[in-house]
Amino acid sequence: MRSRLARYLLTLVLPSGLLCLIFLSSLYHEEQARVRRDLMVAESLRLSVGARSLTSDIDRIVSDVRLMATLPSLAAALEYNDAPSAARFADDLVALSASRRVYDQLRWIDESGVERVRVDFLQNRPYVVPEDRLQNKALRDYFKATMALEPGQIYVSPLDLNIEQGRVETPFKPVIRLAIPVSDKTGQPRGIVIANYFGSYLLEKFVDVTKAGDANVRVNLLNGDGYWLRAPQPADEWGFMLGRQDHFGTRYPEAWRRIAGSEDGQFEDEHGLWSFVTVHPRHALLQLPRNPKALVDDSDYVWKMVSRIPPDVLMRAANQNLGGWILITLLFMGALFVGCMVLARAHRRRDVMAENLRALNRRLEEKVRLRTEELHQQAIRDPLTGLFNRRYLDETLPREIHRALREEESLAVAMIDLDHFKNFNDQWGHEAGDAVLLGVAEALLDGLRASDIACRYGGEEMLVVMPGADAEEAVKRIETIAAGVRSMGTCVMGRDLPPVTFSAGVATLPEHGDNAEQLVRAADRALYMAKETGRDRVLVVRPSGAGE
Repeated sequence: MRSRLARYLLTLVLPSGLLCLIFLSSLYHEEQARVRRDLMVAESLRLSVGARSLTSDIDRIVSDVRLMATLPSLAAALEYNDAPSAARFADDLVALSASRRVYDQLRWIDESGVERVRVDFLQNRPYVVPEDRLQNKALRDYFKATMALEPGQIYVSPLDLNIEQGRVETPFKPVIRLAIPVSDKTGQPRGIVIANYFGSYLLEKFVDVTKAGDANVRVNLLNGDGYWLRAPQPADEWGFMLGRQDHFGTRYPEAWRRIAGSEDGQFEDEHGLWSFVTVHPRHALLQLPRNPKALVDDSDYVWKMVSRIPPDVLMRAANQNLGGWILITLLFMGALFVGCMVLARAHRRRDVMAENLRALNRRLEEKVRLRTEELHQQAIRDPLTGLFNRRYLDETLPREIHRALREEESLAVAMIDLDHFKNFNDQWGHEAGDAVLLGVAEALLDGLRASDIACRYGGEEMLVVMPGADAEEAVKRIETIAAGVRSMGTCVMGRDLPPVTFSAGVATLPEHGDNAEQLVRAADRALYMAKETGRDRVLVVRPSGAGE
């Protein structure tokens, strides 16, 4: 009897146990694949954010360089070429340096290469360099390259270390130079104006936005030759300025061959999982000059952002739930054995155990469903405010416009931007700024209908899609929310923050456009008018072709 029972149990346990192991193994490998996909997506997003942080800073510097080139005081200095005119231009550069606080040097260099006006930022304040300390920069690459440009073109230098009197300045001072040629009113070239931007600000911001939870996962910033501009080990940085031969390409030759040959991508080798993106800081800014030989390098200057997840980190991520899976496997096998015992002794107990197994499967499926929903929400929500993100907006707005056009319903889009938010951040700190953004987001959610869609568009900008709302209703709804924001009380670390306001621009379908790009552009134009006319107001853009 016992041998028959044993054979019966073996007949049930062995095939069933094998199937369960295969099933659990497939689930485990699927979980590992999902974890790997999540890591790759997270790295891609991190590099994308880093690239945006680098190029956005360059855009701001370009605006300031163009401002310097169009100052009336510079025009007077070019025309009269006397000390009083140069002094007035120096005063304007002092004001610009003091307000921005990010420029190591602001200069006018004449057509012979001699510095005529130079304002340094020393000890946290602007300083006008005396005439006897001005230098001749005629042989510097950036001067020759800029003088070869057409009027209005911008030169962007490589990111390197500042050189004074022919030597690398210590302590190291990373700079990136943007320059533009200037001419007098007769069109004769009269030199260049140039801004030396503190590269440390750009690099520190880059490190902040690309920081990962695991200290072993750091993003490398490389120049086009593979030398480190920012490295996990500071001793590796600026090798090309210090005459060192060691760089990323000598340390990881096979990985560098693949990275240098592509714009972006991801791959895995014995060193771990590599992710990389190419940034073109000169893209759309530096055009070919009249004489390309005047440039030191007329090829496209690039930065390579490269992250590496080491094999041990990949292994930890893949096996982070291994203990749970082993426990689940043991539970399955134990339950199966008990079930087989029950089947051998009584059909009634077999049915009970079968139901328990089905319940366990349902719980596992529910966990998978909840986790999938959680990941979906993370993909479409802004982590700070809880509003929908730009990605969700890009997917949803065209769909809502199509529905509204098909059903002949109105639809309004409102672009919102917090007034003076940069000054607020500078005065009260980013923690206070985050608290204000969160408060404004809560006010939006409280003041909108369930069918309205509130998204964080970028920085302090938010965009609201209001299906079924015309311009009047949209303005009324946004003004109600604005009143709530003005009366909103925010306290951070025991400090009561001052009230905040926002400006908003409203565009409607079909008056201001019949696609997402046109509506957003129209709302942004109305927002610009709201800011230009005093801020803290809501304006509707006038339809195209409307009278002045």
